[in-house]
Amino acid sequence: MSTSLAVRLFGAFEVVADGTPVALPRQRKACELLAWLAVHPGQHSRSRLAARFWPDVLDASARASLRSAIWTLRGALGPARAWLLTDRDRVELRANGLTTDLREFDELVAAGKLAEAERVRRGEVLHLYDSDWVFELRAEYDDKFAALLDKNGGPDRAHRPHGRFDLPSDTAPTVPEHDLVGRGAELAVVRRCWDSARAGSGTVVAITGDGGIGKTRLAEEVLAIAGLDGACAVGGAGPAVPFGVWLEALRTLADDPLPDAWWPQALSCLVPGAAPGRPSSTDRVRVFEAVVSLLTWACRSGPVAIVLEDLHLADPSSLELLAYTGRRVTKLPVLLVVTRRRLPPRPDVDRVCAALRAGGALSVEVDLAPLPLESVRSLARATAPLSAGQAEQVVAVASGSPLLTVELARALAAGADAAEGLRSATRWAAGRLHGSARVFVELAAVAGHDLHRAEIAALPGLTDPAQAAAEALGSGLLRERDGTIGFRHALLADAVAADLPDPLRSRRHAAIAEALRRARANAPRRAAEIARHLRLAGHDEQAVAHLVKAAAAARSVCAFVEAADLLTEVTEIDPHDPDTFVELAEVQAWRGLLGESDAAFGRALELIVPLDRGALVSAWLRRGKWLRGGLCIPRECRRSYAAALDVLDRDPDTDPDARIEALAGMAWAEAVTGGVAAAEELLVEVDVLTHRKPVGDLLAHDVSVARAHILLRTGRFADSYAPLIAAASAANRAGRPDLAFPSLLNAASAASCLGAFDRALDFIDRSMPLAAPNGLLRLGVYAHSAQVSVLCRLGRVGEAAASCDQGAVLAERLSLPDLIGLIHHDRATIARTTGDWDSAAHELAAAIDLNAPVGRALTRLHRADALARAGKPEEAEAELRAVTQEPVSPADFPDTLVARMSAVQGLIAARRRDPELARRRLSEAVRGWQRRAGDTGPGYVAALIDLGRPPLTALVEPDRELAAVTADLRGIDADVR
Repeated sequence: MSTSLAVRLFGAFEVVADGTPVALPRQRKACELLAWLAVHPGQHSRSRLAARFWPDVLDASARASLRSAIWTLRGALGPARAWLLTDRDRVELRANGLTTDLREFDELVAAGKLAEAERVRRGEVLHLYDSDWVFELRAEYDDKFAALLDKNGGPDRAHRPHGRFDLPSDTAPTVPEHDLVGRGAELAVVRRCWDSARAGSGTVVAITGDGGIGKTRLAEEVLAIAGLDGACAVGGAGPAVPFGVWLEALRTLADDPLPDAWWPQALSCLVPGAAPGRPSSTDRVRVFEAVVSLLTWACRSGPVAIVLEDLHLADPSSLELLAYTGRRVTKLPVLLVVTRRRLPPRPDVDRVCAALRAGGALSVEVDLAPLPLESVRSLARATAPLSAGQAEQVVAVASGSPLLTVELARALAAGADAAEGLRSATRWAAGRLHGSARVFVELAAVAGHDLHRAEIAALPGLTDPAQAAAEALGSGLLRERDGTIGFRHALLADAVAADLPDPLRSRRHAAIAEALRRARANAPRRAAEIARHLRLAGHDEQAVAHLVKAAAAARSVCAFVEAADLLTEVTEIDPHDPDTFVELAEVQAWRGLLGESDAAFGRALELIVPLDRGALVSAWLRRGKWLRGGLCIPRECRRSYAAALDVLDRDPDTDPDARIEALAGMAWAEAVTGGVAAAEELLVEVDVLTHRKPVGDLLAHDVSVARAHILLRTGRFADSYAPLIAAASAANRAGRPDLAFPSLLNAASAASCLGAFDRALDFIDRSMPLAAPNGLLRLGVYAHSAQVSVLCRLGRVGEAAASCDQGAVLAERLSLPDLIGLIHHDRATIARTTGDWDSAAHELAAAIDLNAPVGRALTRLHRADALARAGKPEEAEAELRAVTQEPVSPADFPDTLVARMSAVQGLIAARRRDPELARRRLSEAVRGWQRRAGDTGPGYVAALIDLGRPPLTALVEPDRELAAVTADLRGIDADVR
């Protein structure tokens, strides 16, 4: 056993045991955990450590990640592993014999040995790590070091402490705002749209044009008009993060206290503070619906005008939200103005605009052309005192651009040569500045956003930020707005940044990254921005932690495309961290990309050290979860849990919590697609391990669902009620309506299998408040679809039609083709119940075309039946041929298809006046239904997997089908007689 452990936190993180360096693991979180324990000696609860280091995942996942990190550290420490003390509830790094350079630094300073203390500091604290606690510790020791330098070498050596920034009250931009010149016609068009929105007919307006052509100026004029009309007018450009284009507008709209409803909690993942407590883990549509609810709530006191700028730079999530919200504003007093450049090409922006146009939401598209020559002259003369010759020079060079007109007029009036256009004008303006003011302009140019007060105060290299900002504003390139300072136009910033030599530009990016960190702008939504600056500064390794944090933030708002891109970027910088590949595998799974997910997971397994059992168990458990929820592939899910159990079996007593989780997951997989007996044995083992121990709500849900599926599969439908109700209750306690809903709908389906339709309706009614009222609109459509099926079975057609209409409203709000197809399928169910065979055939055709989440082969058979009964034998026969081309899935209950086809063939023959063939085919159908076993359990569970939802609409009632075919056969006999 080692007798000393030295931990070095200044500069690069190092650990030395008895004079021998320890090879630290590749997993960054494991290293961070070790560093934190060294800084905070003593016992710490596992739950608090898990919440600190993995705050963005569920508690069970966080504790599993903590177990994996501890396991990894033990393997890396080797003989020094005895320093890491753990039990079921606590973790500790033994203090006796432990030394850190931070403690040594503090002791030397306290003893007055300042020169020695200065030598101990090898660099910033943990300079390759940037978690919140590292940032706080680093700032603490930076301040201590600055104070030491002040004592040891005078104020000239000390760093300026980061503090407040206050702009002098008499400072203002030197470039005045002008009346809108040359855009009267365009403004009148948008003004009419605003008047229409005020009257309650909301719309989307797109303003398109080249950079500097006046899009922002026109949009600002619209906001000003709306403000004068007493409306809520919000908008502006946003940061390069998921939903960035929307963030400023959403923050402003949510500034007032929000009502007590479900949507503020869902909105809080985009607008922190929108609701108390931790933002709920939710699905993407729920976030979108929360935004629509916010808009609706904001309109309670009057119309709303929103401007979303620079759509050509927007992230995919912002565009999806625009497509979703844009369809809904037509029923609200809302004007939604978007601006975009023609170039670079953005096909995804074009698709969104086309969809809004097709849906009638995008009513006006304003394409800004260059200003007429006379308007250019007027704007130039309004900007600066120019001679006639200078004004004509501006007209000749500006090419109708308002931005270039203003900049050239200013430059020429001051005696500059503006022959090169915007570049020369900005070079002249920046060249008039010196010292700190010039540095400020260069920093603002590379920042990529307007600088807030705290960021300005933290800018390195500026001894007096207020003075530097005041002088920089005097250049005319910048403007001060709402407590921020930034360039008057992005093209001005681009021109100044492009003029910087590469080494200087890199240093400026590094300074902005440092300012964002020191200004406490280290929130997850700014992590991607910090990473971008670090990478542009050439500090790729330091960018990794911020990219990981940005990916977690993207996941928290279901921005899986952005999360995958960020994690892929991490793997390119650091291709040796298995944790990153596991995270990437899960994100790709939630995107539905199984191949990409498996590739990333395979790479993670290659990187995990075989002896690192904790990492292996954690990885396999996570894969089991996402294959169960994201993709629903029970066989692969079973393989994942089996692999986790194989690792755990090497040391059965090591991690009982992980074993319980693996056993419960394995039991579900066996219940769904494996052996029922095996599933029951696994649940018995779970019961033994959890006997007299508290069981978390999510685990209780998983165990109850596994028990219910065993019962469903064996046809014990009534017995399945109790575990399904227990599963729903546990999920509700855990705040997971998305898990509670399917349990209740499965109970409704089980009741339908027994013919207990009133009981089924009761379960459906209990599921309704869990769906649409919680923003889970897809589940709401499913609930109404189930209700339609049961009500039709009971002959309550009017109620079924009303429920179908309510489901259609939800499907329309989502505008997803498959759900609209499901509504057509439900209307067909109603039409078949009433004998309206033409309507049934029409609705079923639409359901097939829109890929409704129903069995395609069975749906085609229903359509063939309707066509035959409608007197269209040729079309019915064609539909029967199409059935043979469809892949038959468990959701189609394959053992019933032959009987169904024979019945339809009999109806076709009857329509063709061939009673002998009709009688033969219908008799075959009768015999087929007579042979049909009454056990629906295996088919039920198979259909559940195939459809991904409780298969109430596809359930089979052999006795009822037999009675219907027998009646058709009697009808044929009666006609012959």
